[in-house]
Amino acid sequence: MVIEPIFEADFEDSSYGFRPKRSAHHAITAIKETIQKGKTGILDADLSAYFDTILHDKLMILIGKRISDKNVLHLIKMWLKAPIVEDGKTKGGKKNHVGTPQGGVISPLLANIYLHLVDKIVNKKGGIFEQNGIKIVRYADDCAPRRRVHATRTVA
Repeated sequence: MVIEPIFEADFEDSSYGFRPKRSAHHAITAIKETIQKGKTGILDADLSAYFDTILHDKLMILIGKRISDKNVLHLIKMWLKAPIVEDGKTKGGKKNHVGTPQGGVISPLLANIYLHLVDKIVNKKGGIFEQNGIKIVRYADDCAPRRRVHATRTVA
């Protein structure tokens, strides 16, 4: 609850998953509005095993750009290194360098921090994506980049 507002202030409007006052319904509405404007080409993408593949060192660099308190950074590192017990079996732990526990309280925020760079690249004013009419609607680790295409299959 303490660090979420720090990152929330930077997140792109195109990001809907795990955010205050945003939901899958809002993401669907954004996609429908874009379709109604004539941009009917949609690519629906899901990042496979996303939470399991977040690189700790890269994530900590991103977090360190907004959080300088060493105690908070240490707590986040400990969270990432904490072992997970599933069905009586322990996974991860101190030697783990990737992943954030799905279902963990802070994991959705960490996932959004990690994917924020993708959102920024796609939404960059004057960038290659904008030049080609491509926008993104991201819900969690799923996204639907969209652009005007004459003949395509629409998925919503």
